[in-house]
Parts: sequence; C-alpha cells; structure tokens
Amino acid sequence: MYDRGAMPEGARAMAKRLGKLRILRREVDFLSQRAAELELRAQGGVGRITGMPFSRRSDRVGEYGAELADIRTRIEAMCAECLSELARLYQFIDDIEDPELRLIFSRRYIDGLSWLGVAQKIGRTDEQLPRKLHNAYLRARCGTSSPGASFPAELLHTLSREGG
Repeated sequence: MYDRGAMPEGARAMAKRLGKLRILRREVDFLSQRAAELELRAQGGVGRITGMPFSRRSDRVGEYGAELADIRTRIEAMCAECLSELARLYQFIDDIEDPELRLIFSRRYIDGLSWLGVAQKIGRTDEQLPRKLHNAYLRARCGTSSPGASFPAELLHTLSREGG
C-alpha cells in the first residue's frame, strides 16, 4: 500500500536538488536587477534630492564599475550553472516513463510553477494530485527500505482517478 509517511532522506535530497534550478533562476534575476540599478546610477539616472545644491562631481562609472563587473561575472557563472542543472534536470525527466509524471516534473521544475499551477496546466483541479504523484515517484526512484514505498502502476491510476 502507499506509504503516506514523511519522505525518506534520499527522496527529500532529490527534491531539493530538482528545486535548485528554481533558486538559481531567482538569484540570476536578482543580480540582473542589481546590475541594471548600478548601470542606471553610473549613468547618473538616480540622484539624491536633498534640497541643497550639490556641486561636487563624482566619477559614477568608476564608483560603480567594480561592483558592476563583479555582478556580471557572478551572473555569467550562475547562468553556466543553470545550464548545467537544466541539462541534468532534462535527463532526469526524460528517464520518467509515465507521460503525466514527465509533465508534472517539467511544469514544477522547468517552468517553476506552484503545485496549483501544475495541477491547472495538466488539467486537474486539485493541487494534491500532482504533488502526491511527484512524492510517490521520488520515494520509488530514490529507493527506500520501508515496505510499500514502491511506485506501482495501480497507485498512478488510483491517484489519477481521484484527481478527476
């Protein structure tokens, strides 16, 4: 029977690894926004209004240049890491035999959707269905010694019927 307990350590580690791409993308977005802010400041697009005249001229490009170069280097490194993780993720997803499961994993990890978003994209109304299928697959794939942790086809069909 289906084990409803906590996910085993191996499955939890795999889920964390799969989610790494989402986090990397967020970090790249953050750094890209920071770089755009620095470029704007360096060009003089962001000023401080104090009510007092300010006559000192500063080298804004030089002031922000080093930080901007550092951020660009970090963005390039993270983009390379994202591509590497994406290649691993595609390989993991391609190894999944069931097409609905492949779609669940793709929507969750490649598109970065919430469980509700995943459910809607696969034509379901209950976000628990894709999450349950996902977790059951990870339990089975990552192997656990607990009884009932395998991923039988009847579980897939049972859960699919529950979801509508």
